[in-house]
Amino acid sequence: MRCSRFFGCRHLVLKAVIVQFLAVLETFSAPSPIIKFPGDDTVPRTDKEVALQYLNTFYGCPQDRCNLMVLKDTLKKMQKFFSLPETGEIDQKTVEIMKKPRCGVPDVANYNFFPTKPKWEKNEITYRILGYTIDLDEETVDDAFFRAFKVWSDVTPLSFTRIMDGEADIMINFGRNEHGDGYPFDGKDGLLAHAFAPGPSIGGDSHFDDDEQWTLGDGQVVKVKFGNAEGEFCKFPFLFMGKEYTSCTSQGRDDGFLWCSTTYNFDEDGKYGFCPHELLFTMAGNAQGAPCKFPFTFQGSKYDSCTTSGRDDGYRWCATTEDYDKDMAYGFCPETAMSTVGGNSEGAPCVFPFTFLGKTYESCTTSGRNDGKMWCAVTKSFDDDRKWGFCPDQGYSLFLVAAHEFGHALGLEHSQDPGALMAPIYTYSKHFRLSADDIKGIQELYGEGRGWRRAIPKRFFSLCSTSAQLMRREAVLNTCSPSLTGVPTDKPLPPTMGPVTPMDICSENIIFDAVAQIRGETFFFKDRSDCESHRIRIKPTGPMLVATFWSDLPEKIDAAYENPLEEKTVFFAGDEVWVYTASTLEKGFPKKISSLGLPSDLYHIDAAYSYHKSKKTYLFSGDKFWRYQPYHIITIVIFM
Repeated sequence: MRCSRFFGCRHLVLKAVIVQFLAVLETFSAPSPIIKFPGDDTVPRTDKEVALQYLNTFYGCPQDRCNLMVLKDTLKKMQKFFSLPETGEIDQKTVEIMKKPRCGVPDVANYNFFPTKPKWEKNEITYRILGYTIDLDEETVDDAFFRAFKVWSDVTPLSFTRIMDGEADIMINFGRNEHGDGYPFDGKDGLLAHAFAPGPSIGGDSHFDDDEQWTLGDGQVVKVKFGNAEGEFCKFPFLFMGKEYTSCTSQGRDDGFLWCSTTYNFDEDGKYGFCPHELLFTMAGNAQGAPCKFPFTFQGSKYDSCTTSGRDDGYRWCATTEDYDKDMAYGFCPETAMSTVGGNSEGAPCVFPFTFLGKTYESCTTSGRNDGKMWCAVTKSFDDDRKWGFCPDQGYSLFLVAAHEFGHALGLEHSQDPGALMAPIYTYSKHFRLSADDIKGIQELYGEGRGWRRAIPKRFFSLCSTSAQLMRREAVLNTCSPSLTGVPTDKPLPPTMGPVTPMDICSENIIFDAVAQIRGETFFFKDRSDCESHRIRIKPTGPMLVATFWSDLPEKIDAAYENPLEEKTVFFAGDEVWVYTASTLEKGFPKKISSLGLPSDLYHIDAAYSYHKSKKTYLFSGDKFWRYQPYHIITIVIFM
């Protein structure tokens, strides 16, 4: 084709460019329209609406009488509390603070929370856990609450004892929206929890919003079942056949069950377990953890999946036999690896792919929303079923929120120190420490603590009375908590599901990793867990997590002992040594065991024992042992 004139050629070129530009535009998806999601409580509000509700909830400004003058004065109080410029105006920084997740207790001492300066008139406080969230397994919840109470017992004379029935000083529960105390929650984000000041009846009670995603602060906590890593936690991301996975997967299996690796490199380590699923087990209910049976009959209707029918609390459940109407056996469905939060599906898992406004999605999306929140459908077609929920995020640390709320339950109000645990705004800290302001506040109420002895509970790890002076790592003890181990292979692919009913290995012979006497008690360590038995012939209880008190230790230790003169506890793992004073790791540790004067080619310690009469410590490895005395740690005597 030839152009007769120069401008004719330019015109043709321009047309070609326009056509190409339009073609490029076609390759990009048009913005998805913003829609109203059914059951979505996160309706956009104006800044003034946000401010009025916030000041009414936390600063006592009545919404119906919060006129311009009262609003301005109340805003200044709020701005002063958060160290903002006291303008009395609804400015951007003020609204940003108002939108952050926080405690539901007011920032001023009013309502029924802190009418005076209350405190418990005793040092022995009881607590009871009435209910659990399905976001975490019960053991993790118990451990989070235990550690949260320990935050306060470490610096006061207080001690906290859990009771299993009856009325406790502090009653703990999870709930949604209006949950019976007159102070409703507000769905996902916003208000996280609240607690009442010490006193009779509801005094001290602590409630947690079950519309939140409860984690340990840095993403979903997925505890595996069966496989060869029973009871351990998924490691995300993990490597399988050269590809990284950031969530549970069914890759490598033909039965659809989701699994994960419990170490980063499954290809090398082969450690795995199955992610929670109702076809593996249920929680609570009356079926002792039996898996769901699909389909099942309930009130004459058939159900092929978990349901909330028959309940008004939104919790998903299933029958564990074919006929609930006949057998009445049921359990609650556990959180799966992709369970949703909020929305209108009561925690049902995401389904991929799903269709939304005619388009197919293979993963969570923000389409259709103007708040940037990730969501998914829980059926194959949102367009047909309109069932959805928010995708899991980092969540909120149950431990940190509980420690804050228990501070209220002991009589503390909110702190104006933004770095304090008792500050009203939620802030996640992986390496949490009480601030000076927190310690000063609690000790003004209850006095100073009496050291670490006070903080160690009577039921901790494996506390068994024994007169044995030396117990080797290879000691075989007939006590442990239930567990299950699959059959390992050199380089296992994800094997079959394994037995549905776990063995009760408390009746089996177990080889513990380490045994030590610490603070007059005997501790038996096995991986992350332990076994507890107070008397012979009594079924052991527990376990507790090692990280409860010694958070920096690796997953498996080889030996441990206590130096009673210095009140230090020493742990060995591989070629490294950890030294703790109470629960605090000494500066500079871990160190190589060669720093103790041991041979540089020594790669592990099998057992350790400190004999209090001679004040000498014995370290064993293979067919050798070393003896040394405190304060003469370099003087090593070798016995062949």
